[in-house]
Amino acid sequence: MSISNDNLPKSMRYGLMSANAVQASANLARFSSVNGSSNFSPTGANEIRIKVKANGFLDGAKHYLSFTVTTAAQATHVDQHAGSFFDRMTIEAAGSVVEQIQSYGLYNSIRNTYNCPMDKLFSNSVGAGSAGLEIEDAGDGVAGTMVKVRNGALGEEITAGASKVFCIQLESGLLKNHHNKALPDGLVELDVVLRLAGVHQALVGATANPTYTISNPNLYCPVYQIENGDVMASYRQVVASEGVMWSGDTCKTYINSISNAAGTKNLQINDRSLSCKGFVSAMRDAGVNSAIAKYANAAYGFQDGTGKITSYKFIIGSSQFPQSDVQIETDTDGLNVGRVHEETLKALAKHGEKYAEGTVDRHQLKGSVRQPYASATDTGSTNAPKGLVSVDLKKFNDDGLRMIGLNTAANSSPNTLEIVHTAFAAGGCEMTTFAIVEAFFTMSTTGTLVSVM
Repeated sequence: MSISNDNLPKSMRYGLMSANAVQASANLARFSSVNGSSNFSPTGANEIRIKVKANGFLDGAKHYLSFTVTTAAQATHVDQHAGSFFDRMTIEAAGSVVEQIQSYGLYNSIRNTYNCPMDKLFSNSVGAGSAGLEIEDAGDGVAGTMVKVRNGALGEEITAGASKVFCIQLESGLLKNHHNKALPDGLVELDVVLRLAGVHQALVGATANPTYTISNPNLYCPVYQIENGDVMASYRQVVASEGVMWSGDTCKTYINSISNAAGTKNLQINDRSLSCKGFVSAMRDAGVNSAIAKYANAAYGFQDGTGKITSYKFIIGSSQFPQSDVQIETDTDGLNVGRVHEETLKALAKHGEKYAEGTVDRHQLKGSVRQPYASATDTGSTNAPKGLVSVDLKKFNDDGLRMIGLNTAANSSPNTLEIVHTAFAAGGCEMTTFAIVEAFFTMSTTGTLVSVM
């Protein structure tokens, strides 16, 4: 047998080296809000608008938003993650919406729970004030009693009149896109618009109501310029002839109320997307957004302390997904949460990956969505549930392919989520469904940006 370089280990192939990078320069650009720099509040100036126009290629995968939160009246805590301060994120180009995520605080919390390897968990606790690993104290005073460590729900404490500076990444398919593509040179100016969440959505605490204001919101992002004339001439020739296209995962939001009476409920979704990669549905207490002592973004699950979901299926274009009903049991006797969790991990997997890297254990799939906060020493932090009713719709898990989801726009048949549940407590529950979809962004030959999803 003849021996070639292909037969040698990489440790012996000295000719196998990295290529020299093209000549370039880079800097960290700062984009500030254009409609003021302070006193943003959910009851006053509740939208932050940041204009983004880079002199070069914008490395969106490494962006971060920095902002200062100041509280008054009462000490309080961040609800899971500092993304909870925003209820809606919109990105506009020349006045047209190219990406919008409703119920952003909840979606952000889900993403930062289910796409959260251990290193990200700790970095989030530093920059985003998010909860970290916590020990659940057995409380019996017996030496040697086993205690368990879980990812908590209670974020950074902000005492009355104090300020904290947070740094977060926005869960944007435009910025954090597939293959980490830079936003192209010559792109039209973008407007990033962040609508603030209500006090009870953003924060969790005791029964008295705190207030909060945001100041100094700035978006930071590396920008690089290519200094090789031939490379840039070739790039401009491509743009002038056909434009540039890239893709990323974003979501569409659908909200349904669930009455407390037991039975089978059909919740309308009616998503119309070219490539829907999955649905994830978060059931919460119907009044959670108006109760300071409940987790609005950090508690979503299968039961409310009185009733529980026992099975579900999605009906899309007259077909059932998954092909057999998913059964759920949250009681210790007969516990059955493995299959629903399997669907969630697959549905929330990053592009090209088979499973999401969630930090959720089985205990956090059993808790009540009405998990209360009582005091600084009785937070319910590790008991806040993290259960999602989900379905994975991807055909492949290959990062070299696009249009890998289900085309829910192929026909006009109604799309529904069918759940079976026992009787809930008075007031009922709310189901927020996020359709995880591929968004396709195209910069035209003139620099304008459009999106299709």
